[in-house]
Amino acid sequence: MSNNMIDLENDDTITIMDYVKVDVLTAGQLMVDDLIVINDEVVSIVTIISLVDGYELEIINDFGERETVTVGEYDQFDLMMLQ
Repeated sequence: MSNNMIDLENDDTITIMDYVKVDVLTAGQLMVDDLIVINDEVVSIVTIISLVDGYELEIINDFGERETVTVGEYDQFDLMMLQ
């Protein structure tokens, strides 16, 4: 039997990252790959399609689930960044 143990407290290879709010953007300022908050969940923007009165966003969450949402032109979103 081996006595090898992993010391997680002193292992520099594990870094805990968290999302930090860095700005508030309107829908018209969003770009592909932005991380924003929708329905209390941080999602990444995959595509943006301009509509007559807003935008259609294809988004993906941390679990790889994709969804399409329609937002108004002046809706505001928290822009997030991993820190």
